[in-house]
Amino acid sequence: MLRVTIKELLAHKVRLILTSIAIVLGVAFMSGTFVLTDTIAHVFDNVFSQNAQGIDAVVRAERTLDDEDFGFSSRNPVPDEVLTVVQGTPGVALAEGTVSGFATVIDTNGDAVSRGQAPSVGISWNSGRFAESRAVTSGHRPRASNEVALDVDTANESGHKLGDPVTILFGQGEPEVFELSGIFDDNGGRAGATFAAFVPETAQRVLGQPGEWDSVNVAKQTDVSEQRLLADIRGALRADGFATGYEVKTGQQVADERASNVKDRLGFFNTFLLVFALIALFVGSFIIYNTFSIIVAQRGRELALLRALGASGSQVTRSVAMEAFFVGLFSSVVGLALGVLVALGLQELISAIGFTLPTESPQILPRTIIVALVAGTLVTFFAALAPARRAARIAPVEAMRASVVQTGGSNRRYRIGALLTLIGIVLLGVGLFGDVSSGSVPGGAAGVVGFASLLVFIGVAMLSPLVARPVSRMLGWIPARARGMSGVLARENAMRNPRRTATTASALMIGLALVTLVAIIGASVKQSFTNIIDDSVRADFLIQSSGGFNNRGFTPEVAATLRRELPGASVVQFRDGDVQIGESLEEIQAVGPNVEDALDIKLRPNARIDDFARGGVLVFKDTADDNGWKLGDQVDMQFEKTGSQSMTIHGIYNENQSIGSSYLLSLASYEEHFIDQRDELVAVRNASDTSATALRRVVDRVLEPFPTLEAQDQTEFKDEQIAQFDTILSLLYVLLLLAVFIALIGIVNTLALSVFERIRELGLLRAVGMSRRQVRTMVRDEAVIISIFGSLLGLVIGLLFGRALIAAINEESVTFVLPYSQLVIFVILAGIAGFLAGAWPAWRAAKHEVLEAIATE
Repeated sequence: MLRVTIKELLAHKVRLILTSIAIVLGVAFMSGTFVLTDTIAHVFDNVFSQNAQGIDAVVRAERTLDDEDFGFSSRNPVPDEVLTVVQGTPGVALAEGTVSGFATVIDTNGDAVSRGQAPSVGISWNSGRFAESRAVTSGHRPRASNEVALDVDTANESGHKLGDPVTILFGQGEPEVFELSGIFDDNGGRAGATFAAFVPETAQRVLGQPGEWDSVNVAKQTDVSEQRLLADIRGALRADGFATGYEVKTGQQVADERASNVKDRLGFFNTFLLVFALIALFVGSFIIYNTFSIIVAQRGRELALLRALGASGSQVTRSVAMEAFFVGLFSSVVGLALGVLVALGLQELISAIGFTLPTESPQILPRTIIVALVAGTLVTFFAALAPARRAARIAPVEAMRASVVQTGGSNRRYRIGALLTLIGIVLLGVGLFGDVSSGSVPGGAAGVVGFASLLVFIGVAMLSPLVARPVSRMLGWIPARARGMSGVLARENAMRNPRRTATTASALMIGLALVTLVAIIGASVKQSFTNIIDDSVRADFLIQSSGGFNNRGFTPEVAATLRRELPGASVVQFRDGDVQIGESLEEIQAVGPNVEDALDIKLRPNARIDDFARGGVLVFKDTADDNGWKLGDQVDMQFEKTGSQSMTIHGIYNENQSIGSSYLLSLASYEEHFIDQRDELVAVRNASDTSATALRRVVDRVLEPFPTLEAQDQTEFKDEQIAQFDTILSLLYVLLLLAVFIALIGIVNTLALSVFERIRELGLLRAVGMSRRQVRTMVRDEAVIISIFGSLLGLVIGLLFGRALIAAINEESVTFVLPYSQLVIFVILAGIAGFLAGAWPAWRAAKHEVLEAIATE
């Protein structure tokens, strides 16, 4: 039986290739995702390991909140007194403070040097032993307070030469000009970031505070072990009154910790891409199932002859299952090999929307190989199990028949399909509307929704043959009228085997359902965002950074200058940060007391704004009601800088859509309890006696020294935010396009196998006068009917999913919007895609000679 299986595979190479494509693409996407994220993680491992060269120990403040900042530490600073203690510890050969922060280089054209979402970093250049990863390629390291060194790429992109004045923006204070003293290469340790290095004292001033450091780097004496060094430093700190608040770790431990934090954040990115890879494999499984169902039906006489020659039912099952196993294994191997190219494609795709990812030589880990081979092989194997078991039920007497007898769908299939659909709908409701935590269910609510969606897709696919015949008749009405007999036969072919038509269309159904869901969510969110801006924003201009998320925040000097230049206008500063409230880490917004000049948060009349200006918090009404809080109550908040503090509630507001937070901290309290003092956004409301043109002119003049900032009116702000959202939607569409493409491959495969099955029939049609062109038209129209049928199923399911999802988040007042024009375009594009998918099977159908086709058994 094994030899029979192998010969069967080798005898139908084209069928093997068509069947493999779906799994090849899914596995390639999966392995490409692993390769891309593993490569990025490897880059960061190297970056942090290189930065740790020459560092035996690191002394830094302990973290009190579970909040690891991606770009820079938000820990409390280390004072000079701690540095002095460490320097005097026995076994310490060298100890120096280090500091880093935001520093954006301005090029010779006055524009900011930026690389997508990578941060712009300023660092202190410490002694040679602590800067082993940096090699000066020209000039010299910064030696004076007015000097700066740039990394090679930043220097090249900025257009600056040695000795040139370089303007640099910081998170605090005004822009400053430095002399370019040197250019350095850190052996690829930048991971896409721009670097500007200063002498330590200057770095303290522009990136932090004089007399304070982010951490202390320590180099040990040669005769001292690392563990002894750590113990001695801890003992010295305790002896000098620094028993708590500081931690001592090896340089490699800190490097590993930072790399781990980056990898944890990459985990979401990895999961995000893997979801689309699994969708592709799921769609591919429908194609495998359909392909092997057709193959088993077409090989009915062959399999029956095997039974007549003594093969048992289990042997026939194993033969078909083994064929699927080999197809899956072959497809997985090819998909794994293509994974590297897919990784490069994903990198370019993500770079195209503004996320520059660091890369080096692709990292193909054993986990990637194992998962890719196992996933692709098992998906193929299990998708073919049902057709394999069906093959075992072919009786030996079938070998005596002149033609294959095909059985229709069974009621058992429909009962199971209805049950799965019902269970899926119930679980979907639980996931969307119930209180499901990740602790009680793997993946939490998202896991429940994902599993429910899987059940619904499978259930609807099993039920779809019930509507395949009438819908195909309806969809075939137009080609039957327009194409004459070719159209009539196309409609009849689609109706002839509703189970096959439905299964083929189901693969496309999944892709179109997800595309429809994305379109509905996108249209609804964009409309809701527009409504929020129109209803809530009172400011005339909104100022924010134009850089990526790692370059967020800018100096409060901008707001101070605007107040001086616009004495009659209202300038409102916004900042954000994390605090611990009870058991949860909450993101809060900090605002000035004039927040209502910028946003209509519907603050209740009894609010004590004068008291709020001096410190305290405003609370959203739902949060206040849930906790039983009222005006004057205390809210306990845990801050990274100052620990546990009680904040007085000075007001309650009724609207939080525009602010996005349940807590509004006073700007005065923020300055007291937070380390970083950077504005996230500044809103400007015009004075009644100033024209909009004059206001714009003053704002533009104030922002001229800050090329990373831009001022937008409400319309411009809306347009930019919607454009950013459209970019994300475009990424989702492109990723889902793979599933749609695989579904179209399924249509090609089904029609190609169907043509093989109907060679004699096609010959008879040709014999009675049908032309080759009419044959091609018939097959292409059948493909269009199947494609539109699948797209309509997808639209209905996507619409139901979208409506349920919007209803689940209705508490956030997301308005349900049905993008009619987009949905119509999806159906039209599906029909065009089906027409193109049917081109090759149509060509094969028309190329057979009449006499040879009639003589085919």
